[in-house]
Amino acid sequence: MPSFKLKAVVDSSNLIDYGLFTVIDSSAVNTLIDLKTLEASDKLINIKIRNTKWLGYAKGSVIGYKTTTQLTGDGLTEAAAYTLWIEKFKDKERAFKRQFPLEQLSQAQYDAMLGLYIDTGTFHKVGSDSRQFDILEYIQDRKWEYVATALTLNTLNRRDRQSEAKLLMLGDYGMYKDRSYIKEEGLQTMLKEYVSSQLNDIQKKQAEYVYYAETKRFLPNMIESRKRILANLLS
Repeated sequence: MPSFKLKAVVDSSNLIDYGLFTVIDSSAVNTLIDLKTLEASDKLINIKIRNTKWLGYAKGSVIGYKTTTQLTGDGLTEAAAYTLWIEKFKDKERAFKRQFPLEQLSQAQYDAMLGLYIDTGTFHKVGSDSRQFDILEYIQDRKWEYVATALTLNTLNRRDRQSEAKLLMLGDYGMYKDRSYIKEEGLQTMLKEYVSSQLNDIQKKQAEYVYYAETKRFLPNMIESRKRILANLLS
């Protein structure tokens, strides 16, 4: 049976007219800056961590802001997890800047292309086996509507790629979420999964440590000896 692949070229038949939408931040979209002086905006970093979410105990091979680690000890507080994550992020950003073919970009263009690179390891293409767009030529020709259309029409991790398209063309970074709120969401998830016995023994110990480190409160139904250990460790 022949395989079916969706059209993976942007042309006049599928090009999205972003002129129909409201630009949120005209300066971020239109003001060109030398690539060598650009850095990821705080808004892009916030998009990444709020979409990734923080968890203080390991799930599979990842922990914190989905950092790959073999950690089997105490877990990661939000601050420690963020430090690990931002170090890896900045390493990838430096690699991105060494490779990118344009000497000037707007902040929105830079953030969108960096966001794609951080997630996928490339800015040359976007999509899956069933629909993969080659976007390098669009980038080199500054055909940003074509790049944004490819991001929007791709079939892999659509929420993230569509978010980058809106950022690229409209300067729309979505709703900013403070790290304290992200931490609180993680603590609520930790509490729920601990109480409902969804954690293995290692995860339970990590959750107990991190929850107390962050809140100075114990998780429900912990044994007294464990409470004393944590209180002594984190006094």
